[in-house]
Amino acid sequence: MIRKRESKKAKNGYVYEVIIKYKDFSGNQKRISKSGFVRKVDAERYADETLSKIKENMHLKTEKHTFDDIFQLYIINDPFTKESTKYVRNSVYNKHLKDTMGKCDISKIDYEYIQNTLNEFAKNNTKQTIENIYKIINGVFTFAYNNNYISRKPYVKLKLNGIKTQSKKKTITLEEFNMLIDRYKHPRRDKILESDNYIVALYIGLYTGIRISECLGLKREDVDLQKNIISINKQFQRVGTEIKETTLKSDASYRSLPISNELHDILEKHFKKYPESEYVVFDKDMNYMKSEKLRKSLARSCEKLGITFNYHMLRHMFITQLYNKGVDIKVAQSLAGHSSYQTTADIYTELDQEKTVNFNTSNLYN
Repeated sequence: MIRKRESKKAKNGYVYEVIIKYKDFSGNQKRISKSGFVRKVDAERYADETLSKIKENMHLKTEKHTFDDIFQLYIINDPFTKESTKYVRNSVYNKHLKDTMGKCDISKIDYEYIQNTLNEFAKNNTKQTIENIYKIINGVFTFAYNNNYISRKPYVKLKLNGIKTQSKKKTITLEEFNMLIDRYKHPRRDKILESDNYIVALYIGLYTGIRISECLGLKREDVDLQKNIISINKQFQRVGTEIKETTLKSDASYRSLPISNELHDILEKHFKKYPESEYVVFDKDMNYMKSEKLRKSLARSCEKLGITFNYHMLRHMFITQLYNKGVDIKVAQSLAGHSSYQTTADIYTELDQEKTVNFNTSNLYN
């Protein structure tokens, strides 16, 4: 609708106003209005362009596609995302988006709806969770745009809020580490094999800084005690409902690491005591140990000891020692298997500001 309005500022005493009313994808009444047009032809041109944009967005395809439809296509066909990451995104999607945004026609979802949805989630979730939800939304809309399901992404930038959390503890003291080791050194008779493997896994993490998936993927053939080298070349991860051998996180993750004298002695004794398994760390059946099993055991032990710990802290402790010894950032990046120089640089910068943990790794980098 176009109408005249009186205006004291206009030379001829009036201007034209455009009012457009329509219903959005969810059936809500919307209204767009703009005034100040001196000429009626300008008001008509604005009205035609606005209506055209609304119709394009609301009738892009004759066949309706919900956000869920496109998500399923995206998660199956995305060639750039690892299977383990897809598994996690599926879980986040099913929990937060499937029964909300998932039911909406993707061609009619607008900026306001997306931002309001994220704001609602932010009331009861951490910012990290909101960022994970955003990654899914952004991935789906990018996929939809690239495959002509929508004419444009309905947003340029979204505001991501969330419940503030305290900074997580990133490392443990050597005293706490030794408490954990000591607990595993006194198991029940039927738990000796499992405890021995937990101990070896902890020491490998301490002296090499490798990821838990990399540690549990190690086989005897990857450990050369003559040359004192551990080769990191695979990992095991959950793919759907199965545990499978997969490629590493990035090209930088493929690396060879030095074995310290301390770790050499630990591994040599372990191999002589348990010569049957092809794995370095294994379960009671001499097979691959699932990461969930190790994590649960560590959680139970730490609860008993009253300490906060997860396996990734050993990685941070390892990089801390590289920093303490003055190891160049580029060398540290290579040893840690970071694909980005900035990741290592950020840790080094952070360590400049805090008191670092120190323990004896004198034989690591002679």
